[in-house]
Amino acid sequence: MELGAERLIPGFEEGLVGARAGESRELELSFPADYPNERVAGRTALFAVTVKDVKHKELPPLDDDLALDAGFDSLAELREDIGAALMAADERVIEAEFREAALDAAVAAARIDLTDELIKARAREMWERMLHSLEHRGVSREAYLKLSARDEPQILEELERDAEKALRREAVISAIVAEEGISPSDEELLSALAQSAEEEGVDAEELLERLRARGRVDEVREDLAARQAVELIANEAKPISQAQAHAREQLWTPQQAEREQGGTPAAGGRLWTPTDPGSAS
Repeated sequence: MELGAERLIPGFEEGLVGARAGESRELELSFPADYPNERVAGRTALFAVTVKDVKHKELPPLDDDLALDAGFDSLAELREDIGAALMAADERVIEAEFREAALDAAVAAARIDLTDELIKARAREMWERMLHSLEHRGVSREAYLKLSARDEPQILEELERDAEKALRREAVISAIVAEEGISPSDEELLSALAQSAEEEGVDAEELLERLRARGRVDEVREDLAARQAVELIANEAKPISQAQAHAREQLWTPQQAEREQGGTPAAGGRLWTPTDPGSAS
């Protein structure tokens, strides 16, 4: 842990200030009332802590020598490079969020019938996949359940919402892949595998042959087809400004008000906004 990072409950870091390597302390602390885990929210707990090692982070001076060590001619050049990298990272995040929002808009407009059994089965699959990942990190099912202060039925119930969202997204993507006849070529597969191949230190062609030998090419092709379908949705979506989005949230219809009041919707179906010169009554 890092003092000052504020990643733990209030009082934990303060209770370790001044501790030396090999020292043990007991911290009696209370979880915040709004703590995400409701089982422990507002409750008091006793933490037994043993300090294994203490380190102090020393940062080098922010000058041209630092820039030279990093491979740049000056501090200004280093700042410019870092700024460009941060901007590119932000743009990637924004683009990913836009694609996800466009997909969810398409899902909301689609008619998809899902059974409870299918949703529960997907939630179970997600849970088993999570356990498999935890086991690779040395965390057993029992340890995770104890740490999360929940039992398996609770976790499965919480996963059902994510499971339903995933199934609806997959249904829309599959429909678009089929309707548009999306089938990535080997050239497109090679392009998509380029970064992974570079990380493994092999050619994309060699990586593709490895996947083909393992019988995984169809899996990779389906994944790429799904990504291309999402790109198609995003390309068709029209972004609007924040001002337009805010104005759209203000849109109101007399029918909506009638329904909220339990009455009969007014006739006509005309859209009304607060600036409408006509009356809503």
